Amino acid sequence: MWIPCDREPIQDSGTRVPCPLQILCHAAQRGLSGPAGNGSGVALNFGEHPDVVFEQAPLTLVLCQVRFPPILALLSAAGVTGFQTALRDVYPVFLEPEHSASINLSPGSIGVDAHAPVWKLRDEKQNWTVGIAIDFVSLETDSYTSMEEFLSRFDHVLKALRRTLRPAESLRVGLRKVNVLKSKTANQTFGLVGMVRRELLGPLAVAEFPAPISGAASHLQFQDDDSSLVVRSGLSRDDSGALVFVIDMDYFTERPYEIDGGNSLTMLMTHFSEGATSFFHWAIDDDYKATLKPHPRDKRDAT
Repeated sequence: MWIPCDREPIQDSGTRVPCPLQILCHAAQRGLSGPAGNGSGVALNFGEHPDVVFEQAPLTLVLCQVRFPPILALLSAAGVTGFQTALRDVYPVFLEPEHSASINLSPGSIGVDAHAPVWKLRDEKQNWTVGIAIDFVSLETDSYTSMEEFLSRFDHVLKALRRTLRPAESLRVGLRKVNVLKSKTANQTFGLVGMVRRELLGPLAVAEFPAPISGAASHLQFQDDDSSLVVRSGLSRDDSGALVFVIDMDYFTERPYEIDGGNSLTMLMTHFSEGATSFFHWAIDDDYKATLKPHPRDKRDAT
């Protein structure tokens, strides 16, 4: 199934992409203070929505990543030993490191670029994964229940990182949420009408074309002072071959933060989560929301 960037938060290429939702961009572009800016301190707001939790949420992945200047010790297993020990009580499963390489062909020469290993730790139920490499640490789950739990685990990882490796200030901090919506019809994109807003579907909302649409993707970028919300959406197929619509939201900043497990990064993740949740509520139709079995949020739930 299509999920861009191999489960890492989407990297901004620096290319400005025209946004088809001009009115939303205009409404969303405003200054912030607190965790990510210098104005109101409120996350991007795409309209009023009920404060609810969905029992059957289409959320399939939540991932946060903190990038920092390279720590060369993390090129070897010896360098990750202390970090693993600090987290082993919660994430006892140590996975073999992932390696990747690319081949560069040029006239008269062949070059191979090898990439640093990514070390991964998992909990016993295989629901949560911590990743660490020479220049980033990440936490991801496909079993998200609440932001409260996610932030508690995130704080634990950052404190272990601070104690064992003492990274410099962050270069980039991002939170990513991926939602996968199953179409009401197996092979017709028009079945997405009534689930996803027509403004986001665009031509996918057309009832008939001379041939089926085999692929479609869109890219929206909202500037939030010194943070950005990037939304990539489009068609994909799930493991059974059924048609799905992916809404992939990446909220990030390149503003530097101390990586110490303190309140600043926790507030930032809450800010990002609220903005992504607001966009999700805007993006899907009310009738479809009702099928997700919403119930009012209580004090134990988080965004």
